[in-house]
Amino acid sequence: MDSVAAYLRPLYQDLDGVSRMDDVERIARIARALHPEGDAELELLLAFHRLGNWLDKVGNLTRTALATGLSEAQLHRVAASIRRLADPQTDAERAVAAATIIDAAGVRGLAERLTRARREGLTIDDVARAELRETAIPEWFSAEARTMLMERAEARRAVCRRILGE
Repeated sequence: MDSVAAYLRPLYQDLDGVSRMDDVERIARIARALHPEGDAELELLLAFHRLGNWLDKVGNLTRTALATGLSEAQLHRVAASIRRLADPQTDAERAVAAATIIDAAGVRGLAERLTRARREGLTIDDVARAELRETAIPEWFSAEARTMLMERAEARRAVCRRILGE
């Protein structure tokens, strides 16, 4: 996995020089807590999931196989798993999909939402009011994932109530 991480690290670099590896690592911690038995499928999905459909683009899968030593079959399975994250089918997919939702549901997700609000023509109060609504929980969430999501969502709503109270 070290060769995979070394190969992927530059791909998580934004054009402005900011690395998105902290996002990957934060989501990985949550996913591993939800899927503690871990396996190669989970680790590969965690390594690649934030790249979206990048593996599906011409040449990327073969180039990645050559650079990392992973087989093209493994990478095809990872690409298929990434495409299914909206409707996860395996335990590893459910762990990564849930971790992504949980990560975005907290105060950090609110901060990211606030940074986009101005571009969308919204005020901070507009965002805070909208964020007070109940959090939808996908039916495939485990009990542990539900608990983690609700804790983060409540922390987010508490910040929004404080914003509106000022």
